[in-house]
Amino acid sequence: MYTVGRAAELTGVPSTTLRKWEQRYSVVVPQRSAGNYRLYDDEAVRRLSVMRTLVDAGWSAHEAAQHVVHDVAAAEAEVARPELPCPDTRARELVRCAVDFDVPALERLLADAFADGDHATTVDEWLLPSMVELGKAWQRGEVSVAGEHFVSATVHRRLAQAFQSVPVVTPGGPRVVTGLTRGARHELGVLAFSLVLRSRGVAVTYLGGDLPLEAWVGTVRLLAPAAVVLAAPTIEDLPAVREAVEALTPMTTVLLGGAHQDQVDGPERLGHLAGAAASALADRLAAAG
Repeated sequence: MYTVGRAAELTGVPSTTLRKWEQRYSVVVPQRSAGNYRLYDDEAVRRLSVMRTLVDAGWSAHEAAQHVVHDVAAAEAEVARPELPCPDTRARELVRCAVDFDVPALERLLADAFADGDHATTVDEWLLPSMVELGKAWQRGEVSVAGEHFVSATVHRRLAQAFQSVPVVTPGGPRVVTGLTRGARHELGVLAFSLVLRSRGVAVTYLGGDLPLEAWVGTVRLLAPAAVVLAAPTIEDLPAVREAVEALTPMTTVLLGGAHQDQVDGPERLGHLAGAAASALADRLAAAG
C-alpha cells in the first residue's frame, strides 16, 4: 500500500492532481488507514499511470478517465508506442499461424528464423517486429486472444530453448542480471535481449517476470552484477519499474528497455532494438575488462 505522496512519486502525477482525478472521475477508490489517510494499492497506482499517459498523449482528463474506468488494458492499447519497421514477409505468416492455430507452420517458421545463429539479427529484424504486427492484428480483431497467446507462448518456448542451448559462460567474468519487476509479465523482449547477450559471451542470470522488489534487491546484493537490465513493456509496469530503479541504482548500473523506457528517469536507456542493445552492452563489458 502507498501513501498519496508515494503514489505521486511512482506515477509522476502531482498529489493534488491525483486527488482531483479520484474525486471527479472515480479513477481509483483508495483505502483508508487507521488515521484516515488515503492508501493506494498496486492496481490503483497502475491505473493512475495509464491515466497520466493518456493525458500526456493529448486526451482530456474526462475522456481518459472514462477509458481507464471501463477497461484499463484497452485504454493502454490506445497509446501510441515506438514501432519498428518490419519489411519481412514472415510477419504476415506469423499472423496467419495465429489465425489458423497452425502448429507445424509456426514451428517451421521459428526453426528457420533461428537456423543461422545470428540471434541479434533474428531478434531485431524479424522476431520482435513480427510480434508487434501480431499485436496490431489482435487490436484490429483479425486474431483472437487465444491465437495471440498461442503464438506468444510458442515464441517464448523457442527463445527459452535457444537461451538454454548457448554454452554457459566460464565464471569469473562480468555478470548481468535481467528480468521484469513486480506485476510485469511480458517477457519476450527481455528474454530476447538475454539470449543475444548470452550468445555474445556474457554471463546472464535471467530472473523472468513478476519479481518482487525485495527479491531484486536480495539477488543484486548477493550476486553483485556488473549491471541489471529491466524493461517497461507496458504503461502499467511503470510504477514498479520506477520503484526498482530507485532501489537498485545505488547498488549497480541499471539499464532499461521496453516500449515505455523513456517515461522512467534515472536508468540508462537501451533503445528499441533489443539485439543491437545487447550486442553493444557485451562489447562495453568486454572493453571494461
